[in-house]
Amino acid sequence: MSNFVNVLTAGIFGGTALLALKSGVGCGLSGLRIREMLCFASVYALAALIIGAVVGSVPLTLTEQIVGLGLIMHLIIGLALVYFGIETKKTWLSDRKDISRRTFLLMSLPCPACLAATFLACLFFTETAGVSGIMAGAVAGGIFFAGIIGGGAGTSWITTKTGTKNPSTLGNVMLFLGLFYLLCLLVVPAYLQAQSAPAFSTATDPTGMLAAFGLMAALILLGALADRLRHAATRPGGR
Repeated sequence: MSNFVNVLTAGIFGGTALLALKSGVGCGLSGLRIREMLCFASVYALAALIIGAVVGSVPLTLTEQIVGLGLIMHLIIGLALVYFGIETKKTWLSDRKDISRRTFLLMSLPCPACLAATFLACLFFTETAGVSGIMAGAVAGGIFFAGIIGGGAGTSWITTKTGTKNPSTLGNVMLFLGLFYLLCLLVVPAYLQAQSAPAFSTATDPTGMLAAFGLMAALILLGALADRLRHAATRPGGR
């Protein structure tokens, strides 16, 4: 294979590995046992194997619909991760109630967006490497299995050692991932549109850029100061 095909294949399965690690982190932060992580990893591996087996028989029109469905579900899951991440953190900090055994499913279950990404990974791998769909599904399933088990066990060990294994940490991770999902929906289409647009040169204004960065920094500092004052007021002895 050419260098381009090698890079493309590595990128495809690198993205698959990131999805597997995301699911593993969710399992690790929710306190699942190894047996339960093995069940999640086996479900992902079996789903990837089934997708690889049928990927060659799917018509092009249905492939476009799957991609469109993946984008829509990407938006829905991003919003859900933000909402339930805040709920998980708030419920733990306010009421000391742990709902992470339910909310972590948004990160760890094979969602339609992950299944669409797995479908595309198997499709591109069969086209670029010339292997069968079952082989592509087996490779993707193996990556998912190893990534979920490794990510879950590693996350559980690190958070236990650092004393951060609690629902608040899971809520922070869910919130970060949700914002990242939403940001990708804004950045990727804009980048693709910019790539197809004619090139033109623009003049930059260093003074304006510095003023914009200064305004952003001032807003961040004001938010941090307001949060510190609010926490100081709610402590014992405060007003």
